[in-house]
Amino acid sequence: MIVNVKGRLGADSELKTSKNGNKYVTMRIAENTYVNGENVTNWFRVTWIGDRAIRMQEHMKKGSFVDVWGELRMSLYDNKNGEKAISLDVMADRVDFISSGSGSTQTNEATTETGTLKRQEEKVASVAATQEVKNDPTDDLPF
Repeated sequence: MIVNVKGRLGADSELKTSKNGNKYVTMRIAENTYVNGENVTNWFRVTWIGDRAIRMQEHMKKGSFVDVWGELRMSLYDNKNGEKAISLDVMADRVDFISSGSGSTQTNEATTETGTLKRQEEKVASVAATQEVKNDPTDDLPF
């Protein structure tokens, strides 16, 4: 299942190396939503692989606001109290760095990423408008 998670990093991202020598980045993201008028925080563990992940890792600090697209994976584990718990893990295909913890947009690569996000939103709006036209029932009329 492909998901989009927007939230703040709960800690600085970490650069790790797998047993076979491949580098990857891990992050913990808190996404806040409202359910029945109450604020609910969902935590996601994110794994991001690739050269871009390694380059951006140093910018991914606690409190940074990020937009993640990837495959959701859920797993069961026993927490520290011995109770069953669910882990929400995302294998990231794309991570856009939106802002720092202070809420200001970063410069250089981060600004480029924000611009990319705006272009994505425009593309989604364009595709939605095209689909509305394609789904117009009058298109099937013979006149």
